[in-house]
Amino acid sequence: MLTAVRAMCGLLLPFWPSLAVFLVGVVSDWLDGPLARRAGPTARGARFDLEADSLLTLGASIAAARVGAPRVVLLAPLARYAIAMIRTGPLDRDGVRWDRVTGVAQMAVFAAALGPRPLRVLGFLAVPVSAARCAAVLVQAQRPR
Repeated sequence: MLTAVRAMCGLLLPFWPSLAVFLVGVVSDWLDGPLARRAGPTARGARFDLEADSLLTLGASIAAARVGAPRVVLLAPLARYAIAMIRTGPLDRDGVRWDRVTGVAQMAVFAAALGPRPLRVLGFLAVPVSAARCAAVLVQAQRPR
């Protein structure tokens, strides 16, 4: 259920850029993980969770670009889909760590872009954070399967 909420937020954001919609998606992700581990994860649930996360990220990047963030914020979320087609194996521990660090930074940039005007001054971080996120995504493609 929470994963579906996150997917819906990702679909809604490009059409209705909103910090509130974005935060509902993020909070659903935070709650979803512990609940799934408690109930016992399934392969189908894990895949849906990954796709819902990616959809939220893509929707948030489009929303951020629509409200004035540099269009470079679109690169990493789009690259994820290209990388997913060629990458089939899991990430190693280092890859998972960099994926999380750059992913959280990327979502913070989106929140700042969608937030009130005072937060938008953090927009100067969009380019370096997007570059780091793109690097993390590209490293995923180069890791052995």
